[in-house]
Amino acid sequence: MKTLLLILIFCKSALSFAQTPKPNYKVVPVVTSHSFFLKGGSRAIVGNSSRQVLPIELPANTVEWYYTITTTNNRKQSLNSDLTMQLDKLLIPELGISSDAVSSIAVPGGSGLCDVYLMTNPNEVNKYVNKRPAASFLMTDSRQNYISGVIHVKDFLYGSCFLVLRNPSASQGLNVTVEVTAIVLATATGSSTAMQ
Repeated sequence: MKTLLLILIFCKSALSFAQTPKPNYKVVPVVTSHSFFLKGGSRAIVGNSSRQVLPIELPANTVEWYYTITTTNNRKQSLNSDLTMQLDKLLIPELGISSDAVSSIAVPGGSGLCDVYLMTNPNEVNKYVNKRPAASFLMTDSRQNYISGVIHVKDFLYGSCFLVLRNPSASQGLNVTVEVTAIVLATATGSSTAMQ
């Protein structure tokens, strides 16, 4: 009788273990490549502005996301870093992306300076774009006088946000290319995959 009870307990625990969801991370492109030409501050009065906004809508179950900035003084040149493809190569589906691997993401060298602010409040975004003071941005995920690179965001993971770009130069125009990619967590049970 004890043997039968032990076998039943073992079978039940084996079945429940087999149905335990396993983490399954995926790379999801959010913005494949978007370029802005930002006029110098003194030339931005007419036509294009020295400040632009890129709305970001994060996918459900985002656990971290990345964005790249590349700059060039050439109005017609865009520098693409293929962020999604690079992250796809670094991703281990059961583990995600290691912090050591993030440093291996290659971004083309830039040739101009750009300010980029991660903002979550649309009213603050409007104030800043209209050249009024705005104080609400996430400094750890923002950069000032930035030439090029990858920014790893781990503290704002759901909903909508905005990347607000600014050319700090008074006279020289700047072309800025932005790419955004999210790492999303799904769970896999048996042969099916379901989002949490």
